[in-house]
Amino acid sequence: MGATISELPFARLRVNLSITTGDRFVRLALLLCSALTLTNNLFSADDASDWKPGLIGEYFAIGTELMDFPSIAAEKKPNITKVDRVINIPHADQSFNDTSLTDQFYIRWTGAIKIEKDGKYTFFTESDDGSRLFIDGKPVVENGGNHGMIEKSGEVELKAGTHDIKMEFFEDGGGAGCVLKWQPPASEKAVIPANVLFHKKGADQ
Repeated sequence: MGATISELPFARLRVNLSITTGDRFVRLALLLCSALTLTNNLFSADDASDWKPGLIGEYFAIGTELMDFPSIAAEKKPNITKVDRVINIPHADQSFNDTSLTDQFYIRWTGAIKIEKDGKYTFFTESDDGSRLFIDGKPVVENGGNHGMIEKSGEVELKAGTHDIKMEFFEDGGGAGCVLKWQPPASEKAVIPANVLFHKKGADQ
């Protein structure tokens, strides 16, 4: 036949063909390869358009003493929903993070984090009062309780790609603060930057 297909993964198609004139089978194979490649590119574009920068922050006014994370009923609607590009509020004496909330409130941030390469990642939550972090539904950092500004950390092995992230924070009274940091492999510790945090389109509606 005079034709070989050297590699045919679904995600990326690389075809090395030596075509004999009039070979209909090879022509059909080329047409199929082109169609599959186009389909994959379309799916990638659609997936990218589904994501928007920042995490969804759901802010709940609790109104009673908070010594630990409150139980929020599934049907309870947040008082405020907004997109936060980063979680970096080191100190607030009055209103918290450009909201009307001051004391006895709870925040839940959700979305996705983009991981550039495989490796061990260290995450840090620093908060007054309590905070905790989940990656792909698994607890990574536990910093609960009613306390001043305290930082705690946890490590997790992550593959390159996007991973679900959830950060919770509650404030009882007095000063407040909440900061989310990380230390990727062979990198310095820093606040998690806005260019790796995303949410699904329409989640803030």
